[in-house]
Amino acid sequence: MMLSRIADSLFWIGRYMERADNTARILDVNYHMLLEQPPDTYKLRWDPLIAITGERSRFYKTYEEASANTAFDFLGYSEENPNSIFQCIMLARENARTIRDRISRELWEDINTLYHKIIRLRDDGGGLSRFCEVIRRGGHRFHGVCDATLPRDEGWHFVQSGCVLERAEMTARLLDVHYHQLVEGSTILTEARSHSWMAVLKSVAAYEFYKRQYSQIEPMKVAELLLLDARHPRSVRFNISALQSSLYAISGSVPGTYANEAERLTGKAHERLTYDNIEEIFDQGLHNFLTELQLTCRTVGEQITREYFHYAVAS
Repeated sequence: MMLSRIADSLFWIGRYMERADNTARILDVNYHMLLEQPPDTYKLRWDPLIAITGERSRFYKTYEEASANTAFDFLGYSEENPNSIFQCIMLARENARTIRDRISRELWEDINTLYHKIIRLRDDGGGLSRFCEVIRRGGHRFHGVCDATLPRDEGWHFVQSGCVLERAEMTARLLDVHYHQLVEGSTILTEARSHSWMAVLKSVAAYEFYKRQYSQIEPMKVAELLLLDARHPRSVRFNISALQSSLYAISGSVPGTYANEAERLTGKAHERLTYDNIEEIFDQGLHNFLTELQLTCRTVGEQITREYFHYAVAS
């Protein structure tokens, strides 16, 4: 059985690296969409982006308004934001450093190199676009190195669990921030709303995949893809399914059973995402569905911590 502290570090390496990647994606897409579109035709501004990261309250304690500069400062390098990209990479590196003997040399070197690269960018005054490109490429390398160099044992599944849990929650939050556009009374998709949904799709690397299936942007179809599609690696269903598989591999459970509360909640969420259709979800209330999904993700994370990382201290 793997030591609790090692499993904890592996799980959080996965979460922190995925959190940094997700934040860089939405930051970069928002920046470029605003450059490409006239301000009066593009709705996705900086305030919703702060909300997507779950740090709106903390942001407005420091900044009066959300702009390209303040968003980049807060989400990119801020030490006041524990979920800034730099803080996430720093924490992933620290976790990797403490368990260097339990991960591959290549994985340690990859995370360490990324950390020093963004320090140089910060010191050299690198811009938002370059910064986000480095983080996104770093995220791609991280997943590639993990897949190519880590044995498929408990450690790999703890890394995977952290990655896919983080990704599922972020996708649900991204949709939730924009859900009101799906339920507006008008059935006409304006140019502004179309660009907004293009940004949502690009934020999760799903725009090309969507366009191969549909000729035009339809908000309900966007929601269906990001929630229920079993093929796209950033859909909620895909990631909840991957989480369930990794939790089974860690505990030794078989499909149709569960060994702990994290597995039970994950299985329950997976059943809904598998058998509900998008019309039923809209009829029941998309916002409530997404809120429940985000709560489930947070609770699953807490239950994984309780089951595998906390241990009794001898009295």
